[in-house]
Formats: sequence, structure tokens, C-alpha cells
Amino acid sequence: MSGQMLKLKQASAVLQVKPKELQNLVQFRVVKPKRFEGAYYFERSTLLVAKVAFYLKESLGTSTSVLSRLMEAFSASEARLKAENPSYVVFTCRTAPDEEPIKLGVPFRALEEQIGERMSRVDLYRDLPRGRKRRGWKKEFLESLSEAAKDIGEISAEEILRTVHSYRRKRRTPEITIAAES
Repeated sequence: MSGQMLKLKQASAVLQVKPKELQNLVQFRVVKPKRFEGAYYFERSTLLVAKVAFYLKESLGTSTSVLSRLMEAFSASEARLKAENPSYVVFTCRTAPDEEPIKLGVPFRALEEQIGERMSRVDLYRDLPRGRKRRGWKKEFLESLSEAAKDIGEISAEEILRTVHSYRRKRRTPEITIAAES
């Protein structure tokens, strides 16, 4: 599964972002997937770079030029990071030579595990063209839903709603912590 190549729509489903957002990162050369016959193909390592880029973009709200420089530095040290397998990767950024640097820790191992977990379900995210559906699409759709329902098991509608509400509540309020460092 490590050599699996995903198209843009599949990669965006694995990363849990909109395809247009991923396409923007590719167009601005923040993420550099392989290109073959006019289509971009994402490997697992490229997905990890994209996941870190989205994390930094969401956390810092940086411009694409700064984000691309951060991702170039990350890509350059990615092989060493995979060998070490750290819990966190710390980015140190200095906006001006006379200013103190900004440090941002990214949960590297957790993001890698998320990608691994979502890659196991990549068959559910088919890269279908927009527009008219092909013959038998409803049957395939219902089969994939029933397969997903088997994985979930016996869950009541109230429990599903409670889980959705708690997830949305967590996403609304960012967790901010401050730690002293000597």
C-alpha cells in the first residue's frame, strides 16, 4: 500500500479537504505531486507533505510564498524525519533578522497515522468524473454504504447525532496552550 498512487479527488478525500484547496496548493507549488499524462498523482509521502502544509496554513494563516518555503524545508528533511519518527516536528521561523523566531510544533506522528488510517479506506473514494453517472452506480453506492455500515456496527441514531455534535463543537473552538521554554 505504500506505493499506491491517488488522483486529486481521492487524495483530497484522504486528507479531508476540498479538492479545490488541494489543487490550489499544487498550483502554487506548495505540494509537488508526480504528474503523468496531464493528471497529478499523490504518493503517501506527498500526502504527508500536504497534510503538514494544511496544518501550518490553518494554524498560521500564512501566505502561499511563506508556506511553500516552509514545505521546501520540510521536504528536504523528510527522509531524516521518517527515520527518527518524532512525535512533533518544530518549525522555527524568523520574519526579520533582528526579531525573535517563532516556533510551531506539528504533530508529525499523529498526522502520519491519520493518513495511514484513511489510506486503508481509499477504495471508498473513487475518482469519478462529474456529470452523468455510469450504469449501475446506485448499486455500487449502496454496496459501499452497507460495507461501511458493517464496520460501524450497531449504533443508534441518537448516538450518531451526539458524536456529530461533539465533533463539530471540538472543531469550533481551537485549543491554545502556552508553555514556558528556557
